[in-house]
Amino acid sequence: MGKRDVDDDDDDDGGKRRKASGGFSDHAPPDDGQSAEIQLDQMLAGGAGLAGLGMGMPGMGMPGMGMPGMGMPTPGLSVPGASAAPELDPLKPATTPMDFSKLGANMPSQEFPVPRDMVEYLMTPEHRQILLEETGCDVDWAPDESKVQLKGSAEQIRKAQRLLQRVLMHCNWGRSEAKVRRLLKPKIIESAVLRLSPMNTLPAGQKTLSQTQPVISIGKDKKANDIVIPAAIVSRQHCVLELDIDRGAIYVIDCSTNGTFLNGLRLPPKTTGKVLVSHGDELLLQDPANDQEFGYVVNIQELNVREQTKLQAPRRLLSTEESATMGRDFQ
Repeated sequence: MGKRDVDDDDDDDGGKRRKASGGFSDHAPPDDGQSAEIQLDQMLAGGAGLAGLGMGMPGMGMPGMGMPGMGMPTPGLSVPGASAAPELDPLKPATTPMDFSKLGANMPSQEFPVPRDMVEYLMTPEHRQILLEETGCDVDWAPDESKVQLKGSAEQIRKAQRLLQRVLMHCNWGRSEAKVRRLLKPKIIESAVLRLSPMNTLPAGQKTLSQTQPVISIGKDKKANDIVIPAAIVSRQHCVLELDIDRGAIYVIDCSTNGTFLNGLRLPPKTTGKVLVSHGDELLLQDPANDQEFGYVVNIQELNVREQTKLQAPRRLLSTEESATMGRDFQ
């Protein structure tokens, strides 16, 4: 007996025969003898869709034709009422949302104490932003406690501490918001007119400071100084004001025996350091306890100024010869 292409199932009503080939029970073969594949192509082209193929019921998939079961849509076919699923790029790795809420929570922090009389000049929104830009360290002011809260990496905290130390050191000889801003974010002065206006009968002085002529000197020696003061209390070379080209600012160096005073406070000796000078500072050539007007008011007119720059730290150590002749900035 040959292999049968169809199954004969007798029903209860009289043994009527049903087609059981490929799930096309509702469609009779075409008269012209077309194959099932051609029939399927025609039905799809005519918009019959899955419903016309008897495939609308769950579990009626067609594995032999690459059609998944369980009601899953077949690629290339549209199912009425079904929303289009987003296409996934097989070359793109799957991603998950990132949580940044705890970013920096475990970073190191450090408190930096500030003198109470510096709080109003230092703790401003602008200075906080400058510190963040210059060091990368997050800064929180605590004015009631006279403290600065620093948060960041160890290197960022170190840079912020160094910058704050520089501000506090130079502000020992006078403080203002403008001075703090200059110390936090220096601007490079390439040339400036320096005028020394006497507060009593001392001779006035003026000089344009630049890279070629960066120094103005005060003392009793006529050959060694720009401003000569023949007084017993004045040293041969009493003090020097210089335009530091590298830092782009004017500093004062005490070279005297009896002392030079900036805004009422004695300057350190030249071997220890030099101090930033600002417009309007008072420069006295003797202790103000003895005479509060034996000196000058400093006037600075900036001529050429370059863009602001960051300080590079750590600064190199000065040689013995440089320390004896130049003095160094407090950083």
